[in-house]
Amino acid sequence: MTYPKMQHMPLGHAYLCQDCNAIGNCATQCPACASEVLMGLAGVLDRESRAEEETESGYSYLTAMVA
Repeated sequence: MTYPKMQHMPLGHAYLCQDCNAIGNCATQCPACASEVLMGLAGVLDRESRAEEETESGYSYLTAMVA
């Protein structure tokens, strides 16, 4: 059994094909099945930008007081 080489791609350039579940770095076409139904993974998985959005929303979090 042979193993393919591991590849690195930045999260901002990673797209998931919703037809065959392959991940590639082309925003227009899946590298495996040539489908155009792609979803950018940075919007779903990028925790840093999500944390920044929560702090900018104006909500503040305080510790709960229990009697």
